[in-house]
Amino acid sequence: MSTVTEIKEAFRRLPDRQKLKLARWLQTQVDDRFNDEELMRIAAEGARALDKREAVYAKRKAR
Repeated sequence: MSTVTEIKEAFRRLPDRQKLKLARWLQTQVDDRFNDEELMRIAAEGARALDKREAVYAKRKAR
């Protein structure tokens, strides 16, 4: 299957049980939830960026 249209047509022909099975599998392929380690890394990056901005602001204000 080479196009989204063809995939949609094939999906419509599937039995309900197969549609559900495919939908669950697709969700695992596009799941965008982060695990704890990834969330901590993102939070740490944000904290470092905020620290840098605050340091720049503090230098400007001290002048």
